[in-house]
Amino acid sequence: MTEQIYLENPYLREISARIIDKKYMNNKFYLKLNRTIFFPNLKGGQPRDKGTINGLEVLDVYEEDNDIIHVIKENILSNKVQLSIDWDTRLDYMQQHSGQHLLSSIFYKLYSAETIGFYIGKTCVYIDIDIPELKNEDIEKVEDFANKVIYSNFDIKTYIIRKKDIDKVPIREYHNMKSDIRIVEIDGMDYSPCYGTHHRSTGEIGMIKIRNWKKHKGNIRIEFVCGSRALRDYTWKNNYINKISTLLSSKDINTYEKVEKLYLEKKELEEENKNLKEELLRYKSLFGEKSHS
Repeated sequence: MTEQIYLENPYLREISARIIDKKYMNNKFYLKLNRTIFFPNLKGGQPRDKGTINGLEVLDVYEEDNDIIHVIKENILSNKVQLSIDWDTRLDYMQQHSGQHLLSSIFYKLYSAETIGFYIGKTCVYIDIDIPELKNEDIEKVEDFANKVIYSNFDIKTYIIRKKDIDKVPIREYHNMKSDIRIVEIDGMDYSPCYGTHHRSTGEIGMIKIRNWKKHKGNIRIEFVCGSRALRDYTWKNNYINKISTLLSSKDINTYEKVEKLYLEKKELEEENKNLKEELLRYKSLFGEKSHS
């Protein structure tokens, strides 16, 4: 069984380890180590870590029978190896995953909406919640609440709860657990079973921004970004709004009204143009008939 160091210390970026099993298949080497800091792909919905083993790129990481398998292209002759994860990737996934826990807990607290789906994409994160409808003011309320919790810098704790003690913890998601489970707790306000990597405090999430929401299979799909992703999202949108406001010779806060006015004027011109074309066709038809007569 591979010792999963990332569960105890998700901030550790490099460690030494020992190869305990190695297989060669499909022109790749599959390594089983005695311990690892590499998070396996899509365990609990979280993508895998990126990084290197002895300087060689790790192509894939996955869980198999309580072991973590690391896939590399070239062979490693020594049993002793040095593992190094890409910190930017780990930090990003921790921000998105911890942010998801926080956002899901607030939707549940305010609207009794359970999270029934979760996905971390390359640019955005999605959760599906079992609620039929949301309004703008609902989204603003949830977003404001979430960011206040972030600014308050509440502790995020992880620990194992034995199966017999599960009822002692107010777990948000409880689906007849068959064994001991790992709990991620946000300082008394949320308790969720999870084996992902998480921050030690909400302040490290940075911020949460809900980008969009829509109906999806009878539920609502929430699209959001956290931390550095939220900053990048704000950066490109700020650049665009500044360029648009310059084109319109308008203040950025007035760009929507300006664009709306231009759009309505365009629709009016299109309608006038359509009417003029129809009138022109009628004149052509009329004068064409007279010339033939």
